[in-house]
Amino acid sequence: MVRFWIKVTQMKYKWLFLIVFFWSAMVSAQSSNPKAQKCFDDAFNQYNLGNEDKALKLLATAVKKDPKFSDAYSLQGLIYEGKKDSANALISYRNAISADPLAQVNYFTLAKYYFDLERYEDAVAILDQFDKVPNAEGFNPKKHGVRDRTKEGAARLRESCTMAIEDTKNMAGLNIQNMGPNINTGDYEYWPGMTIDGKIFIFTKNLDGQEDFYISYLNDSGWGKAIPLPGKINTIENEGTTSVSADGRFIFFTVCNQDGFGSCDLFYSAFNSKNNSWSKRMNLGENLNTAGWDAQPAISADGRTIIFASNRPGGYGGKDLWMSRFSNGKWSKPENLGNTINTTEDDEAPYLHYDGKTMYFSSMGHAGYGEHDLFISRKNTDGTWSKPINMGKGINTIGDEIGMYVDRKGSKAYFVSTRAGGFGGPDIYSFDLGKGKKPEAVSFVRGNVYDNVTKQEISGKIEIIDLNSNTVILTDVAPYFFTTLTPGGNYALNVYSDGYLFYSANFQPTVGSVDSPYIVDAYLLKLQTDVKTVLKNIFFDVDKFELKKESFTELENLLQLMQKNPTMKVEISGHTDNTGSEEHNKELSENRAKSVQQYLISKGIDANRLVAKGYGASQPIATNATEEGKALNRRIEMKIVAIK
Repeated sequence: MVRFWIKVTQMKYKWLFLIVFFWSAMVSAQSSNPKAQKCFDDAFNQYNLGNEDKALKLLATAVKKDPKFSDAYSLQGLIYEGKKDSANALISYRNAISADPLAQVNYFTLAKYYFDLERYEDAVAILDQFDKVPNAEGFNPKKHGVRDRTKEGAARLRESCTMAIEDTKNMAGLNIQNMGPNINTGDYEYWPGMTIDGKIFIFTKNLDGQEDFYISYLNDSGWGKAIPLPGKINTIENEGTTSVSADGRFIFFTVCNQDGFGSCDLFYSAFNSKNNSWSKRMNLGENLNTAGWDAQPAISADGRTIIFASNRPGGYGGKDLWMSRFSNGKWSKPENLGNTINTTEDDEAPYLHYDGKTMYFSSMGHAGYGEHDLFISRKNTDGTWSKPINMGKGINTIGDEIGMYVDRKGSKAYFVSTRAGGFGGPDIYSFDLGKGKKPEAVSFVRGNVYDNVTKQEISGKIEIIDLNSNTVILTDVAPYFFTTLTPGGNYALNVYSDGYLFYSANFQPTVGSVDSPYIVDAYLLKLQTDVKTVLKNIFFDVDKFELKKESFTELENLLQLMQKNPTMKVEISGHTDNTGSEEHNKELSENRAKSVQQYLISKGIDANRLVAKGYGASQPIATNATEEGKALNRRIEMKIVAIK
């Protein structure tokens, strides 16, 4: 597998080489002094061999013999820049402009360096000169001009300067923290990911050239010492760039040059809770993978959307972000996310938040601070993506920031950086998300289905429905369920299994309740006489008995149960809290029970199979001393009176 961070380092060196070649080909003509030109050629060769001091001596001789040798000053500046000698680098870049004031690329080079030095106003002033040079007397576009790609880079740099000047005012409060020695070491750690409950942290480690997955568990004192991921997922080859499913049951990742369709392919592994280990990797198939480079998957919270990076044909250049959906047991043909997200440079490393509409990714093609910067984009109502916003100064540096994870509450983010002060190589850091960079907070529900008597897991048909929109957000047949819930929603859980009474629950998360997700054990009751259950998704307005529209999903469940069991007779009972008089409560509860009875009769259920009773506040199931208890006491119950 091409090791990710080693690859980045190689790309930087290659970039510097190409820039020098670009200057040699596109700036002024060669020196008219053969000896100066010979010194420059030798210096260029020494630089590529890594002999920077020898190159500088040769360049000093070149400019002494030809003080107007612009290319020599440019290479001189590049070497000083690499040696972090900013004073001499600036002198050299300015000398390049003085030597050939019509060479447009020299202005771009100096402006870029000013930007790297965080001298943003100076960079803007030089970019102004870059724009004016083509209007100068004697300017020859073929000799002095730059390619369109450099013009695009200059426009992007100007945008970056404007952004940086504003971002400098907003750096406070980021609280950037290295994740510490239990996660980070002198080796390479990158590609952070978690389960939605925030208790398991999985990442990629490069140890002596070997890439494997590591896992850390949250305990009372923080993150525990990371260990290799157990099971068959790590091999003697390299695996990397994980995306952890929200429920922690699957991970999606990249494997290169092994058992695939191309240079790098997308794979997945499943967690086996019985032996606490991960399965052998499995290829995601040729619908997702091509003969090219397909990598860096990001799986949605519901597991039905995947976004990944690929250099396949049909993109905009370099690596692009693509999306596929899982339906009818297979992944759809991937779609390019479009030119709002993708550029002619590399756009990669996506992370799709649990809210399903906020994406973070890394790009070299949008206005930024360095090589790879982190960006945020949000999905519009029509399915398109908004213009990416740079995550800002302090998060992004002149180096590489690639690979990011944001917790479900949208309060803390984790990312990878090569910034100074780490343990060695790229480390994983956390920071507090600021205003405008947060996704929507989400809650979640997860649980298991059991037989109420044996307490053994059983498989059931599971539905979770958004009652506000009457939309099914989860349907499955399994002994286990999981999905995210958006604050402000009204959700019904229904579990069915042959021979059992259906199970129902209701969830109405708020922004303030996201710290308390719903953990449900759904115990199903056998269909038999005297079994009863609370119909938790029957709703009425305060002191009213007309059924609200959100009740119809539950009523249809009850209707189907009656239709499937034609010998079953039931009692529908209404109950209230202790607010109001006993007489009023009894009348209200009976009228509510009758509303359910009349609905079933209107759908064809024989009235002789239905009894409606009101018990008022006489049969509480919780205390009436709290609002929460009163809410539980206000309910509709169904009891099986007879069944064959």
